[in-house]
Amino acid sequence: MPVSSSRCPRCGYVLRFSGTGYSCGFCGLKGARSASDIIASTESSLRRRVHDFLEPRKPVAYNQPTHRSFQICIFCGRNIPFASIACPLCGKPQPINLSDQDRRVFDYITAHDGTISISTAAFELSMPLDQLTASIERLKATGILKQE
Repeated sequence: MPVSSSRCPRCGYVLRFSGTGYSCGFCGLKGARSASDIIASTESSLRRRVHDFLEPRKPVAYNQPTHRSFQICIFCGRNIPFASIACPLCGKPQPINLSDQDRRVFDYITAHDGTISISTAAFELSMPLDQLTASIERLKATGILKQE
């Protein structure tokens, strides 16, 4: 009995192929592949292999990481072109090398209207006091923060 599907016609269990025929591991049904089925699958396999061999390989294009085309002005909060030296809207200069830690500290300070407690900020930012004060000093040195 030729079997063409991958399921047993008697019980529906998955059939196993042994090179010349199929067998059901559940009910024991055996099925033989017909000669025309073997020839057709061998022919399609050979065609695919010859085609893959003769066709020139196409270069593989990888997705490049996308970068934001804008950044947020740290003074007015608006979107400005990426790597801008100064904000075209408020005119204030943007820091060039602001680390993630310094940006977190600045965002925290602006969220609290510029008045913070150092110990509370260190706790809420999960940052040691010396790192927090060093970050604030760096922000003061770049001119982003001014102590009043």
